[in-house]
Amino acid sequence: MRFMITFNHIDGEWDRLTPEDREQHGKWLERFVAELRAEKDAELVFMAPPETRKTVRKQRDGSIDVKDGPYLASTEQVGGYYIIDADSVEEAVEWGRRGRWLVGSNEVRQIFPASAP
Repeated sequence: MRFMITFNHIDGEWDRLTPEDREQHGKWLERFVAELRAEKDAELVFMAPPETRKTVRKQRDGSIDVKDGPYLASTEQVGGYYIIDADSVEEAVEWGRRGRWLVGSNEVRQIFPASAP
């Protein structure tokens, strides 16, 4: 089974860290990425900050609306993701636990193949 695991951070948490905590996080992240590559042949993908994104939404009348920034206001934003193959949802959740360092959440979702029409 394939799973996507997002890592979501609470706005401002990084700014609250001391320089020592940031250094510790960098070392932790290096170890985690090495484990992810070695054990799951997966990469961690980082996203640009939420204020740089564009939200594209199709309206009921068929028009397309493009907005700057997040469409929904939230204090927790997706910082990136990784995709793994796992034998069970429990194994994927364990990778979500291993991949949590800052305050926030990791969302674990199973990925299903798209069927051709």
